[in-house]
Amino acid sequence: MGGPGALFGSLDPALLADPLGFLSAEHARQRALLGHLERFARKPGRRGRVAMARALAAWLAHDLPLHLRDEEESLFPRLPAVIAPLVDTLAADGRVAARQCAMLQADLLAIARGHPAPARFLPAALDFAAAYRRHLALEEAELLPAARRILNTTERDAIAGEMAARRDQGGTDA
Repeated sequence: MGGPGALFGSLDPALLADPLGFLSAEHARQRALLGHLERFARKPGRRGRVAMARALAAWLAHDLPLHLRDEEESLFPRLPAVIAPLVDTLAADGRVAARQCAMLQADLLAIARGHPAPARFLPAALDFAAAYRRHLALEEAELLPAARRILNTTERDAIAGEMAARRDQGGTDA
């Protein structure tokens, strides 16, 4: 399998010319993936479970961490102190999501190998999806509009370059 893009598709790298637009488009993609995760968690025995479990595990292992790095390493440091409380909240959410991803990924890979879903999987997947949806909503409602007002063209170009470099260094499309 060629990674999560093989089942879910990926964003056009040309969108990186507008890194804030890319992040927003990725948020829409992530909301769709959260829906797949929720449906899968509720019925992990359905047809296509191996491919879905592998694709969701790959998203959690590669695409989502890459997206979080884009924000934490490229976007957040360029934002002013006046929105530091918002950035701190989002960064903390990202760290929690990263920890949750590791457990969910392990469960999904076990399911893909033919094991039954552990009892913890359904509540963990649903809790992760709900928390991450709140995180995305906060980014869309507050962070990205502020970043669009604050960041100049030079800063946006630098963010785009860093995001492209991460993908050129073997990252997956996020």
